[in-house]
Amino acid sequence: MSILNLSECKKVIDFRIDANTYKKDYLKTDKLITMNKYYTIGDMSLSVQNFGAYSLCSFINFQDNGIPFLMTENVRENYIDWNIQKFVDLDSHKMLYKSHCKKDQVLVTMAGEYLGRVAVYNKDFICSSNQAIAKITLKKNFNPYLISTFLNTKYGQNQINRLKTITGQPNINMSLIKDLKVLNFDEEFSEKIEMIVKKSLSNKELSQQIYQEAEALLLENLGLQNFQPTNQSVNIKALKDSFLQTGRLDAEFYQPIYEQLENHIFSHSTGFEKLGDVCHLNDENYTPKDNQEYDYIELSNIGKSGEITGSTRAFGKELPSRARRKVRTNQVMISSIEGSLQSCAIVPVHYDNALCSTGFYVLSSDKINAETLLVLFKSSLMQQILKKNCSGTILTAINKEELLNIPLPIIDEKIQTQIAEFVRQSNELREQATQLLAQAKYSVEAEIEQSALQERERERERLINEANYHLRLAEWVLLESLLLGQPKNISVQSFSQSFGISGRLDAEYHQPKYKRLLQKLKQHHHKTLGELVDLQKSVEVGSENYRDEGLPFVRVADFSKFGISQTDKFVSPADFADIIRPKKDTILLSKDGTVGIAYCVPSDLEVITSGAIVHLSLKTDEILPDYLALVLNSEAVQLQAERDAGGSIIQHWKPSEILEVVIPILPKDIQQAVSDKVQMSFELKKQSENLLEQAKVLVENEIKNGVHATP
Repeated sequence: MSILNLSECKKVIDFRIDANTYKKDYLKTDKLITMNKYYTIGDMSLSVQNFGAYSLCSFINFQDNGIPFLMTENVRENYIDWNIQKFVDLDSHKMLYKSHCKKDQVLVTMAGEYLGRVAVYNKDFICSSNQAIAKITLKKNFNPYLISTFLNTKYGQNQINRLKTITGQPNINMSLIKDLKVLNFDEEFSEKIEMIVKKSLSNKELSQQIYQEAEALLLENLGLQNFQPTNQSVNIKALKDSFLQTGRLDAEFYQPIYEQLENHIFSHSTGFEKLGDVCHLNDENYTPKDNQEYDYIELSNIGKSGEITGSTRAFGKELPSRARRKVRTNQVMISSIEGSLQSCAIVPVHYDNALCSTGFYVLSSDKINAETLLVLFKSSLMQQILKKNCSGTILTAINKEELLNIPLPIIDEKIQTQIAEFVRQSNELREQATQLLAQAKYSVEAEIEQSALQERERERERLINEANYHLRLAEWVLLESLLLGQPKNISVQSFSQSFGISGRLDAEYHQPKYKRLLQKLKQHHHKTLGELVDLQKSVEVGSENYRDEGLPFVRVADFSKFGISQTDKFVSPADFADIIRPKKDTILLSKDGTVGIAYCVPSDLEVITSGAIVHLSLKTDEILPDYLALVLNSEAVQLQAERDAGGSIIQHWKPSEILEVVIPILPKDIQQAVSDKVQMSFELKKQSENLLEQAKVLVENEIKNGVHATP
């Protein structure tokens, strides 16, 4: 409790009498800052603006590509997530001239659930931003990275939270942003913070690049690197080839692109298997113990790059009822909801035995490593295949049977093993390089001799060059194994070949691109997903069972192919004691909403997943779990998902369709190579996050110690 005189309250810029404004932490922060020399954002800036009137939103023309349009969700803590979901045309960009982002501007989110996030816009290309992002253009000699880091510390966040309006949708007025205070740090300290943040951003970009290389390795091996899906929208299927076979009458299910992709998998040179045969689906329910703490992962905890961005830590009795799936290290979590199929992630070691929402499928595989599974499931190929197999009405998702029947290509073990060794060396060398860089930074702080710093930098560069060599060598070995072909542009199906087999009459399901895809995949060793994994479904707990604390409930929105993000939904552990938890190497696969998101869980998780997520557990050692996740996230399966899950407002991928997905199975050495690449990507992301946290802690420590702040 804080007791203040009215005269003290009147000193607050935005005079208020609500208790939130006068929390002890807020008052301590204000006192600490005002005891030292500081600048306000208004003092340091040339301008603080957003794009102006909300009415302009009605005139914005969004499109599939064009000029990036940043949303508040893109602004993270000290970095920008460039997995852009929205683009605008040039006319809209010109109209929103106040929304233009310029290099070295500091962006502050002003409203909604993401209020208070701060990052530096560090790109040279043109970009627009929405009305809930304030853009701070700084005067010369003020370091944007220092200011961004400071505002992300508790001293900056306390000010923002104190001044925000919490009636209705949380927001902070732009004029109040100008009144935010930033301590005056010396130039040396500012440059140090800038160096750390930039290194973190560099690691993030490198991590994404390596992940893309892993996906490219996989697609090249499947002959899909230059795959061109058909644009044909008409597909004719016989009754026996459509409804009588699949039970589906919706046109979306029969789009030619799905058939093209499935045929590519079926024709994979080393064969294919059903996901259920390649992967183990962990869909056993786990009942959390009331007085035991768990990490609960739900859909919102899954990052865009397939990482678990956070979790909710709570006692079992406080978790939501959907937190019924325990995950283990290296399992892949895949959202079952069509709209969130891209939410796939590998469970890292520190989330071993965590719980995830029953909306996830948790997969593992002995034939496909977790990283390969992850990239597969997030690739456009597997996303399409997952999408195809989603079914439902209002909320479409992929069910267990459909998931397990998704075909996955089989990849030759020898190539997997060979590439894996190269990538593993690269991963180890990059880790050493990062450690040397950290040592160099600490050497500067400790004022170690400049010669020692230069020697470490030379050693770091040598290791990075050697790491790059091994990566290129790995890529070359993979390229040597490729057999690329030109896709056919036309596919004609009789009624018996379409509706009679698939049960689908919609044109989308029977698009030739799907047939070409499956033909290509079947050139490799392959199996259906159902031959590789067991598929288990979770439950949908219903919003009435949500709790503020308890067992984490993972929804499709809470995970991606890169991991499980922090969830804000919980259920009571006692209510969902028997619901499956994600286990290690289980692949979570989304079947509803965003279908086809696959994530290999690296460790047991004390969470439950929503009913929109199925758990895939490997039942064979022919395929590695991370590789299977990569395949499921790849274009090879995404197109199959797109084919199966179409035909409704909200996509749903039936488990029966999932289990029929064609999975190419490459050699184990290639699987291992892809797995190592994904692991390296995740490790770099983790290092990036640690660097950002280090920068924030340094600022906070400097404030506490008063060493670098000018009184």
